[in-house]
Amino acid sequence: MAGIETILSLFFLIGLGYLGKRTVMAGHSLVPLNTFVYYFAVPALLFNSVYKLSLDSLFQPYYLLAFLLAAALTALIAGVGCVVLFKERDREVLIFRALNGTFSNYAYMGIPLVFGLLGEAAYGAMVSIILLGNLFQIGGTQFLIESHRQEGKGFKQFLAILDKSLLRSPIFLATFFGVLVSGLSLEFPTIIVDALDMLAPATVPVALFCLGASLEFKALQQSKIELVWLVVVKLFIHPLLTLAIFRMAGLTDHNWLLAAVFLAALPTGALAHVMALRYDVKEKETSLTVVLSTLASIVSVSLWVGWMM
Repeated sequence: MAGIETILSLFFLIGLGYLGKRTVMAGHSLVPLNTFVYYFAVPALLFNSVYKLSLDSLFQPYYLLAFLLAAALTALIAGVGCVVLFKERDREVLIFRALNGTFSNYAYMGIPLVFGLLGEAAYGAMVSIILLGNLFQIGGTQFLIESHRQEGKGFKQFLAILDKSLLRSPIFLATFFGVLVSGLSLEFPTIIVDALDMLAPATVPVALFCLGASLEFKALQQSKIELVWLVVVKLFIHPLLTLAIFRMAGLTDHNWLLAAVFLAALPTGALAHVMALRYDVKEKETSLTVVLSTLASIVSVSLWVGWMM
């Protein structure tokens, strides 16, 4: 019941955004709100998630590599499926199709779901996987998009791409400095800690409000079957591959296994839409993928939890 209530709360926030854009915000741009989420709220959330934990509880390399391999294979399946089944050829569109098929709603659904089911014993695994997902899935998307848009070749060009996709990425920098602070056991003044604690919770409601405000159901008529494919990839193929790779690799830690499968089984996260808005690539279709996968997850997540638990 708690899982269904969480999903319904998500839809309420999306609905507020949809209503707001068509009433009091009619004609206004979403860019400032999206900028706030990307440059301020998300970094605060990620930094807060990592700097309070010890490095030993965060890094289990074999488990993290297994999760990353499953995500990479799922992204490949999502992209190849769009090429073969729907004749998609645009490289940037395929990059975002791969992101939509692999990036989970970690913050809003992942944390309450995994913590509620597994408790504190799985907290380190959950945070580690969430950080890895944000860093490699979002950072990897940025790197691929920037690589495609940059002209020229050579080492200098590679450094320019790296600079734009990672070294100026608030998501990467927040994660890096969170790990650094954790490793050095640094203490912050209370005023900074309190400010971060107030800023971080704004991520989810504002991102979901922007998502709802950007919904255009006309896009569903144009790419309906393709969006259904991405939902199937996200909700079923991604967690199934994650489970299979963990089993084949002999990784048997119960908390890491369940945390990885449950996080992979979540619907597409709203941050994928934030990225689509930022790069102006299929943002309407991305918003619909988030909504459709979230709606379908009421059933699919319940099935995964019932099977694995």
